[in-house]
Amino acid sequence: MLNLLAIDRVAFELFGRPVYWYGIVITFGIVLAFCLYLLLSYKRRIDFDFSLELFIWVVPMAVIFCRIFYVVPRIGDEYDISTWQGFKDMIDISGGGLTIIGGIFGGALGVFFCCLRNRRYSLMRVADCVVMAVLLGQIIGRWGNFFNQELYGIEVTNEALQHLPFAVFIESTGKWHYASFFFEGTLNAIGLAIALTLYFVPKKPLKNGTFSVFYLGWYGLVRGSLEFIKDGNPVTFGDSDVKVVQVICYIVFAVTIVLQVLLQLGKINFETKWFADMCDKKMKSAEERIRGARMLSATDTPLEIPICQMEIISQTLYSKADNSDGNGNDLLTGTSKDKSQEEK
Repeated sequence: MLNLLAIDRVAFELFGRPVYWYGIVITFGIVLAFCLYLLLSYKRRIDFDFSLELFIWVVPMAVIFCRIFYVVPRIGDEYDISTWQGFKDMIDISGGGLTIIGGIFGGALGVFFCCLRNRRYSLMRVADCVVMAVLLGQIIGRWGNFFNQELYGIEVTNEALQHLPFAVFIESTGKWHYASFFFEGTLNAIGLAIALTLYFVPKKPLKNGTFSVFYLGWYGLVRGSLEFIKDGNPVTFGDSDVKVVQVICYIVFAVTIVLQVLLQLGKINFETKWFADMCDKKMKSAEERIRGARMLSATDTPLEIPICQMEIISQTLYSKADNSDGNGNDLLTGTSKDKSQEEK
């Protein structure tokens, strides 16, 4: 019987300091999410060096903004910023206190800045791989909430349901509550399965931005649905029982459906022209360097090009050569070969 009533939050001690299950689970989720991203990015021909830099950008910013979004609304009530101890409590995440909304925002900034700095890959081309990895990270990370006894729903009074996966015992209340963490993880697993099927099965890759829109819509649907069993005192519209967060989530879900239809019909395109122009400019610059190198070598003139420049040239040309998906579609701009010829 899966009661799991008494779980020690501390997994073990290392050099006299406790190592929490929460941190182990979150770290494990990040590692697996990055592995999934590498698999997805390989299909879209994004090289490993860029992926490694992206990891360095995204993970710290996601964790920082996860904590910021959790702490800021609680300043004054739970955190006293006027004292040194209060400041240390604000940055201490060993006891939990990470908000996924902040992680999404911080991660999105990390993807944007990394793509902007490199100017080699389309923003949405990269983001589509990242969001599916984020889904996997959320699925695993929710078990960190279980060990920390967080993210639970309203009280369960039916004794037949007082066990996992329906309910979890919360020591602070001494009662059984709906296992919201498990429900969200299961629903996200279904969403990830749908996304991976759409990613790998079709012979013709879907347009850039498809999976980013899918993630936003799925998150809105799942989060809005779980509001029905969420514990606490939510903000409502007036004296009604209609929750503000729930309405916002369902609106986001509805908007993403419209955006998805328009995207697949070719009515909208999330690839901005200025970003594509920057990528093209860098590629042309690399081509000119290659031509100059060939002209110098043809005259038997000793050619001296710094190694760092040669790496930039080779990586840029590799990116250009792999912008096509093999079916005449440009993965950088999301346009097809036939359409480009018609425009010309």
